[in-house]
Amino acid sequence: MALDFRCDTLGTEVAEKFRAKVKDKTFVLSGLTRGDLAATTADALAHGGAATIIFTGRSQPELQSILDHIRRKHSYTKIIFFAAETGSLASMHEVAHSIIDLEGSIDGVICFPTLQATAWELTEDGVESQFQKNYLSYFVLVTLLLEKMTPGARVVLISTTIRREAPAPHWEDINFSNGETYHSLDGYAQSMFANIMFAKGLAGRHKSISAFSVSPGNTRTNIQTYVSPEQVAAWLQLKKRAGENLPILLQQAPVSLARASSTICRALLDPILAEQTGAFLDNQEVVALPYLDFPAGEECATRLWVVSEELVSRKQTSDT
Repeated sequence: MALDFRCDTLGTEVAEKFRAKVKDKTFVLSGLTRGDLAATTADALAHGGAATIIFTGRSQPELQSILDHIRRKHSYTKIIFFAAETGSLASMHEVAHSIIDLEGSIDGVICFPTLQATAWELTEDGVESQFQKNYLSYFVLVTLLLEKMTPGARVVLISTTIRREAPAPHWEDINFSNGETYHSLDGYAQSMFANIMFAKGLAGRHKSISAFSVSPGNTRTNIQTYVSPEQVAAWLQLKKRAGENLPILLQQAPVSLARASSTICRALLDPILAEQTGAFLDNQEVVALPYLDFPAGEECATRLWVVSEELVSRKQTSDT
């Protein structure tokens, strides 16, 4: 029987329920930062008996205490860390090949956003920073790691809660007219929609794996905990002037990291979800998105894939 998911279900409970999907498996968790959801999710997977957890993050010295804590708590699980800068596509290429060079295969990949509602900035690759650091860097990582994934492996892209009737993005102006039309919340929303559509695109293109996007809820590391009311009010005024009566992002009551990790673990592990690859999960459940789910959202997902390949190809061409 499937676990009876509740609002207070913990990630460790999900990993314990689906222990056969965790035990002696290898998982990649990309986007580790201090005291965040990635560490809590890793703790749940190690609790379930994962053989190896491979982290990527910006700085090993900064994250060493987290890595040491997991090693002490779960001596059975091997912890590997690779430094990776999500603002550099070259760095993501390098870390992907480092992971590919390791022995064994990969059973699951989880990608965590690293920026939330930040000021306008371009990466070294000339891409709006939230779009690259929350999505495009993971497009590079995941597509390269596909060759190392076992049949039935899963990819989970972390997103945020959106309204069910949210329209499909067009991806016409990734850089917001070089910042002229940029608002930090629009940049954040664009990157979150990209993760949702990337999961759907992966599911449609690569039948040997499953892919999901997940809203883990409002945790203390979430955008809802520190974006000022003034920022939100200004954004809502922009949406109103643009004729959008409702924001595409939703507010949620705060949840603990342990509870937030349960939806991630379900997307990664629950066998029942295999037939719903490409789905978006929120609060442990699959949520229907009428303008994003296929077939309605297929053109949107295809366009995102093309834009992403063009951005990656442009960088590779400039490096040669």
